[in-house]
Amino acid sequence: MNTFGKIILLVVSLLIPIILLYGYSNQVSVNVVRDTIEDGNRNRLSFFMSQMEMMIDQLTKYSVTASRDYSIREYLNGQNTDSRLIQLQRQSRIVEMLNMQIATSAWNNQIILHLPDSKEVLSTDYSVQYDENYIRSPEWRKWTHRSAVTFGITQTFFSRIKESDIPNLLVEVRFTDDNLRNMLNLLKQGGEHEPFLYQAGAEPIISYTADRALVSRTVERLNRAELLPGGSLTIDLDDGKYIVNYIRSESLGWFLVDIVPLQSIFAPIVTSRNLFYASICLLMALSILVTLLLYRNVQRPIQMLIRGVQRIKDGKYSSRLKKQTNNEFDFLFHSFNEMAEQIGDLIEKVYKETLRSKEATLKQLQSQINPHFLYNCLFYIKNMANLGDKEAVVAMALNLGEYYRYSTRLEKPTATLAEETKLIENYLNIQTMRMQRFHYEIDIADSMLSLEIPRLLVQPLVENAVIHGVEDSVQFGFIRIASEQGDGLNRIIVEDNGPGMDKAKMVELQRKVALPKDENASFGLWNTHQRLVHMYGGRSGLYFSQPGPNGFRVEMVWEYRKEAT
Repeated sequence: MNTFGKIILLVVSLLIPIILLYGYSNQVSVNVVRDTIEDGNRNRLSFFMSQMEMMIDQLTKYSVTASRDYSIREYLNGQNTDSRLIQLQRQSRIVEMLNMQIATSAWNNQIILHLPDSKEVLSTDYSVQYDENYIRSPEWRKWTHRSAVTFGITQTFFSRIKESDIPNLLVEVRFTDDNLRNMLNLLKQGGEHEPFLYQAGAEPIISYTADRALVSRTVERLNRAELLPGGSLTIDLDDGKYIVNYIRSESLGWFLVDIVPLQSIFAPIVTSRNLFYASICLLMALSILVTLLLYRNVQRPIQMLIRGVQRIKDGKYSSRLKKQTNNEFDFLFHSFNEMAEQIGDLIEKVYKETLRSKEATLKQLQSQINPHFLYNCLFYIKNMANLGDKEAVVAMALNLGEYYRYSTRLEKPTATLAEETKLIENYLNIQTMRMQRFHYEIDIADSMLSLEIPRLLVQPLVENAVIHGVEDSVQFGFIRIASEQGDGLNRIIVEDNGPGMDKAKMVELQRKVALPKDENASFGLWNTHQRLVHMYGGRSGLYFSQPGPNGFRVEMVWEYRKEAT
């Protein structure tokens, strides 16, 4: 370790005990605040729960009072003896009495009288119908959370059915979730917390302004926890830690849960802690600055030199060191800059020479492809002349002239895909006239017609399809030429319905086109593959496959190229 590092280590060693002592003190403060918050939230939840239990108990008492009303007993006794009009009048008085009972409660509720013998329902809500299965549910004696559809609207509520002192009478009390939501809204006011009612396997009851995403994530954690009748736990969510206090309702069986974000509560403590750490960092920075001023004339120049050497090692040959005036390192920096400049010049010369060599290789490969096509055309003209087919000779000569007009434009080694496509059409027209037993289809996307590619790149693939896919087959041939773009690659696909080749030979062919030049190899496919690799690199080249039970498929693939700016 150098002197600069030793001094920094000494300063850090002095500051570490101070940081540890403050960290311990800060943690004690956090624990005290956490305990205080949990106690306060627990008391607040207990008070809220007592109010809710009181309201539920009040509703239960109202139902008992309503069931003992004398008009109900009259209605039941007169079912078989009194006239329909009298019964309707009694029924009206019962509904009025129920409305009065409902009006005395602060909660929106319903008292429903079920008469099993006559299968009737008396209620202020005329949408309620008698349901034998509903009132005989195994859990009808305790508060249960239910839902009902009224006029196409689904409403959720808590319900409890109780047997009355009067025979043939069941009294049901309902109150909607909106009552609980209103109380949750009041509980939520004046603080950064999120209260809701929870029961495993049921949709939580939340306030009207609740953070649904936070409640949903908290419910997922509660579903995996074993909850006591009351308590608290700390959960860690994506946006921070939360204290979750909960207490169980004795009447409903649901838990009242309150979520409190620790981040907002501990904000003053965190601010104080950050201020202390900032002061420590400032003190350390001042110590480092003093040390730096003492050793800047030695340590800093050495570090600059090391970084410069590292950049040269990473291939950044344009890296230069800024000279230090009136400094002993001036000569060393000047020598380093000269060395970097010489290395950069040498690399540039080697790179240019490599480009020239690669360009010469491309031109050599192109010149090797041209004679291969010419030999086939000349043999065709000779055969047609011997047969006396002058029209075929003329057509071949015209197409051959068009081909050489295109291929001898040496001032530009590349052409558009549209020009290459025209050349392929001329070639296939010649072969169609010669054999008259195959059909071809060309489907090149308009977006690719303007792409620049090396000249005579696609023609050997088409020629290979004609020779091996059509001439070697006894059936009527078909050649398809198509294009694709995607995954950063351009593709030209040439496939035929000829006899194809087995998988082992196809693998061997794929291996041969990737090998260095072989005097015994077929120049057509090998040259095309090598030109693609030299020109585009990466995943470019020829890839062979079999489109079906028969046939042969060649994919000419080259990577997208961005024009230099």
